[in-house]
Amino acid sequence: MLSPLRRALITGALVLILAACSTAPAATPTPAPTPIPTTEPEPAATSPTDAPSAAQDLAPKRRSVWDTQISPGETLGNCAGGAILPVYGLVQIMPTEEGLEWKNQEPVPYAMARLAPNTYRFAGPSSINDGVVTMTVTFVDEKSLVMLREFTPNADPGCIHRHEYTGEFKWFR
Repeated sequence: MLSPLRRALITGALVLILAACSTAPAATPTPAPTPIPTTEPEPAATSPTDAPSAAQDLAPKRRSVWDTQISPGETLGNCAGGAILPVYGLVQIMPTEEGLEWKNQEPVPYAMARLAPNTYRFAGPSSINDGVVTMTVTFVDEKSLVMLREFTPNADPGCIHRHEYTGEFKWFR
């Protein structure tokens, strides 16, 4: 069961998605320098002009690792098959020029476009091309996120598998 705050955040993200109704082309990842793991927080503001504003994006500013958990999920529509359990657990999030890259245990990372401060979205084929996936992530604060994932399998196009994620920051890479 989701708390009212998380449910409100997810609902807000969905409203933004419906308002935007656009996708961004997938970005080609650029090789990064050798990572050095750390759990140090982002540097604090050093002057009034550096202080965060109300519209500050809470997404990580450098490559980081997050631990995600999923809800039991639900199926919507006319579903011929059983429930599909999506990938969860450790996820690497890396900022890009267009938004961020979401790299889980699937073979290809997802390029998420920035919809609004703290909200990013991917909509398109799954990384193994077995259906269409929409993932909308919202950063609640610098250490937590929520995400709504909807998957429609190619083999069962009248069915949507919906899962709500929560995530907790673990370390920078």
